Amino acid sequence: MLQMGFTISAEYSRELTQIPNWFIRDYMPSANGNFVKLYLYLIMVCQHGTDSDTLSVGTLADYLECTENDILRAMRYWKKEELLSFEEKDGEITAVVLLDMHTDVLAAASLEKTGVDAASHREIVNVQEVHKLPPKQEYTPMQAEAFMKDIEINQTISQVEQLLGTTVSTTHLQMILYFMCDVGFSQDLILAMYRTALTKGKSSPKYIEAIGISWAKKGITTAEEAAGEASGFSGLYHVVTQSLGLQRSLAPAEREIIDQWTAFGFSDDIIKEACQRTVLQTGGTNLNYVTSILKEWHRQQVTSLADIEKCDESFQRRKKSSPEKKSTATKNQFQNFPQRSYSKEDYSTLEKQLLRSIQA
Repeated sequence: MLQMGFTISAEYSRELTQIPNWFIRDYMPSANGNFVKLYLYLIMVCQHGTDSDTLSVGTLADYLECTENDILRAMRYWKKEELLSFEEKDGEITAVVLLDMHTDVLAAASLEKTGVDAASHREIVNVQEVHKLPPKQEYTPMQAEAFMKDIEINQTISQVEQLLGTTVSTTHLQMILYFMCDVGFSQDLILAMYRTALTKGKSSPKYIEAIGISWAKKGITTAEEAAGEASGFSGLYHVVTQSLGLQRSLAPAEREIIDQWTAFGFSDDIIKEACQRTVLQTGGTNLNYVTSILKEWHRQQVTSLADIEKCDESFQRRKKSSPEKKSTATKNQFQNFPQRSYSKEDYSTLEKQLLRSIQA
């Protein structure tokens, strides 16, 4: 099948092949090797115009000695990182634009002159960008079949099936493709996701996806980093037992409730606060009560202890502004009984009746 070629252009000068230090420092270490190869080659093509009119996914795959799926995954990855954009028509890439990096380069140079660490500045400026996840998409059967021809994806699915002991379902397949093709997870990281879930007796796609999303938001890109995070995952049990003052091991049902809290993405400090409030307000260790607190905080988009304080202050303001109900004392049956009044004649008559009853 004859593939359509695409054009490529850049928003910066073609005089030199320049690679900003922040790209090497902040992006290259965490990116897949094939992704880096593609990006560097595109920079060179843009700045020197080498065969820019004959580029296509196929020619790039041949030149860089990788698969066409690798090229497509790399394109999506750098688009997610906002370092390039591309246009598609009828399923084919028709144009690629490397986005302007000069602003960041000049800003970094200025920061270096003033003695401010440029890496720290960029991390602060782009913190939302780093942790922003691409939207999920539903791959068609034909797209999924095409991606499964990729060696790395195919091997990943095969090893996941070995871990699960069964053929992957459509839901599992869609999730794997999302994390590998859109988020940029490696094969080792996908397998780490499944192993982390299975060690807890969980195999549902929803639970495994929650682990992956948590890792992606925290910028975890290697299996080693995931191993450290996984140990912290189970460490949540310790946080809960300590906060609730439990002197026993958690029951399986209790662990299942706690595992569900990971979907909220809360820090240990927030979980600890919810547990402590449960003890103070109920005098017990009801995990369902903790869940209700966490759900409410999640609904209010709480992300820190400071946000919780704001929620408390807002609640107190609403409480003060609401009119208080007047308390009315409830009368008992004796208070409601009508009181009788007696005259002297009545008392005399009652006294005579009492004397007659005694003499009788």
